[in-house]
Amino acid sequence: MNCKTLCDVFSASQPGHKLHYLILFIAGALLTLAFEPFNIIPLALLSFCVLLYSWRQASPKQTFWGGWFFSMGLQSTGVSWIFFSLHYHGNSPAPLAVLIILLLAAYLSLYPALAGWVVNRFIKQPAAIKLIVLYPLSWGLFEWLQGWVMTGFAWMQPGYVLIDTPLAGFAPVLGNHALGVLLLMLSGSMVAMLFGHVKQWAPVALFFGLLFVGYALKHVEWTTPMDKTIKVSLIQGNVPQAIKWKREMHVPTLERYRDLTLQQTDADLIIWPETAIPGYQHRLTAYIARLDKQMREQNASLLMGIFIKNPQTGRYYNSLLNSNGQAYKKRHLVPLGEYIPLRFLIEFFNRWINIPMSDIAHGDKQQPLLTGAGQPLGVSICFEDAFSRDVRRDLPEATMLVNVSNDAWFDGSHETWQHHAIARMRALETGRPMLRVTNTGITSIINADGSVKAIAPKAEMAVLKGEITPRTGATPYVKWGDVLFVTLVLIVLLIAWRFSRGR
Repeated sequence: MNCKTLCDVFSASQPGHKLHYLILFIAGALLTLAFEPFNIIPLALLSFCVLLYSWRQASPKQTFWGGWFFSMGLQSTGVSWIFFSLHYHGNSPAPLAVLIILLLAAYLSLYPALAGWVVNRFIKQPAAIKLIVLYPLSWGLFEWLQGWVMTGFAWMQPGYVLIDTPLAGFAPVLGNHALGVLLLMLSGSMVAMLFGHVKQWAPVALFFGLLFVGYALKHVEWTTPMDKTIKVSLIQGNVPQAIKWKREMHVPTLERYRDLTLQQTDADLIIWPETAIPGYQHRLTAYIARLDKQMREQNASLLMGIFIKNPQTGRYYNSLLNSNGQAYKKRHLVPLGEYIPLRFLIEFFNRWINIPMSDIAHGDKQQPLLTGAGQPLGVSICFEDAFSRDVRRDLPEATMLVNVSNDAWFDGSHETWQHHAIARMRALETGRPMLRVTNTGITSIINADGSVKAIAPKAEMAVLKGEITPRTGATPYVKWGDVLFVTLVLIVLLIAWRFSRGR
């Protein structure tokens, strides 16, 4: 089934009709299959064909609801893995877990809905310009806003679909949001061609032009490798989340990580995953001191995931501790998973959902860079790497990126692969190698171009060994961040609005 066939089927319904919105919901749900681990990339083009076709002649109100139903399909299937953490590990009743997912999806769907509404409400331009330029740019702008409002939730962004395509070459220049815009531009050009708004050769020229530029950019080496290599050992302890915090697992877990670590006699840098130790620094001082002593004897650096208590407030930080006593404290916390956005909701939340350490403190925005093997490291914990701004904060000083996660909360779902693609995009955007360490997978060594150098088997106890070359310098995206992208988008949208006032 191609874009024209989908649009012909879609034309049987009209904006505002129930069938119309059902088709949009299904198209959005199918878009999830373009992401990892499914990677059916043509579905992304076809899904956006349906969305843009529906926006083409809709009223502003119909555009809003069309975008909302499309995104509900995408978000409710794309982040359905939250059910695992809420129901299986948080003991939430299944109906409540489903309701929370739908409420989250309903909120996230406001942004694509507003992206289409703004264009059809305020900008009067020919259909071709809307399809190829304005709708894609507005989508990118509201996707960026979604990552900021109320601390942000940056997931299911279509740019991640393109991580293994030539268009990924644009990422070190303009970032992931720009890739999503390019994807919508291609879909918009297909719709414009099928309905006679542009010549038939126009989408083909746009497609091959973008491929050529992206391919050329992909071969630009934006950062410089240092004249040294670091031997790394990434410890994947594979402790199931269901038993991780049980009393009887405390000592075996400590012994597992200690023994695996002491076997890495040739490593310069050893890293444990997020909250590898189901305990607290102040209760394990002797254990940590012995490990630090052994690391000095091996001339190695160790980074361990652990909770650190704030002696003044009594609250805890999700932290990464190195063998020099330095600690990175997680700055960007997961709503409902690590903090309750509205404090009066704590009692209700705890009554129905039992997630350990679901209300912790966040670290300072500016923290000294953690070091390992003599290198300054750009550290992120769990879903912090979904936010480019959190990763860029440590650059260009950091020579390597480290992300530690505990995706065991979502074992058996597609979240682990989605998260892995996000980590790869951060490496590509910043021109830095990424060391990704998880409890049950996916643990990997990612090159500075976003490709995977080595990967550990999932759901197994494993040690991933390899060598990594630190890098210096900065990509254009590290220098500019999203400022350039957002500025260009706003300029184009404002010019289009200004010239539409006379129409």
